[in-house]
Amino acid sequence: MDIYQFKDLMNKGKSFPVYVFYGDEEFFIHEVLSAVKANSLKDVDPSVALVEYEGDEVSGTGGVIFDELRTMPFFVSKNKLVVVEDADNFVEKNKQALERYLQSPSAHANLVLVCDKWDKRTKLASHVDKVGISIECKRLKDHQLLNWLTTRAKQYNKSITAKAAQQLVEDVGSNLAILDKHLEKLSVYLSQKETIEERDVDALVGIDRTRTVFELTDAVAQRNVALALKILGQMLVHGEDSVRIISLLAWQIKRLWRAKQILSHGGNESKVASELQVNPYYSKKFFEQVKLYNEEDLMGKYALLLETDVKSKTTSLGTQLLLELLVYKLCV
Repeated sequence: MDIYQFKDLMNKGKSFPVYVFYGDEEFFIHEVLSAVKANSLKDVDPSVALVEYEGDEVSGTGGVIFDELRTMPFFVSKNKLVVVEDADNFVEKNKQALERYLQSPSAHANLVLVCDKWDKRTKLASHVDKVGISIECKRLKDHQLLNWLTTRAKQYNKSITAKAAQQLVEDVGSNLAILDKHLEKLSVYLSQKETIEERDVDALVGIDRTRTVFELTDAVAQRNVALALKILGQMLVHGEDSVRIISLLAWQIKRLWRAKQILSHGGNESKVASELQVNPYYSKKFFEQVKLYNEEDLMGKYALLLETDVKSKTTSLGTQLLLELLVYKLCV
């Protein structure tokens, strides 16, 4: 069953004792979780009927979850919804307890487990499939994005041309949440016009500079010279100048450097996100980049950026060649 079939089931009021949502696409996770909440909590106060936990809070003492599931909800006659996010550790440490629970699940509560990974070959997965449902929320490949945009545009009562969809991906990137926000914005902007065209994307969207610098620094962190040069080329095509590109890279390197310092002095990711005002859409990717670098790397890369900035104002080398040399040095 895919995500859209699942949402149809929720719209029809179908309910399961247990739901497992797993995978690396946060947008799809949000979609299916929202569908369950809308179905289970309609006409009730979520503050009474909804209980949410982070997996690390309950992984060692899973009893609190089972107590919640067995306890009748107060002040409401309908089901309680118990959600465990980042549930991988909770599942691993409470497999047998979950198996026993699913043999006779609560009649007045639904359990949602949100995991990064889910092994369909396990006994627990078999129990889930007997009484509940599991949905994989997998990140789309690049070649799937255009079809997704075509399908998604219909939810806004619009169609989108192939060229417009391609332009949107080139300008915005592959983050589905951001693509969806731009589709929503385009649908409002176009009002009665039914088809989103390339000129509409050009007029309203434009290149997402935050996305491109994230992708560029990620390619550098992965030592992927070819990809880094490709992203650089896209930035140049979209009119970014050398000063802007260098400043964007320096801005990101300084943020990664500061994040390393905060974490090394006992801070956590929440403190980093708050101090550096990390965009939630890029939070996961940001902290993945933090792990790929050490402070010495970041010092060296920042020095390279300063050196290139000086050369851009004093050397006779062409701008593109200078930037390509910079990206190559950042990757090695």
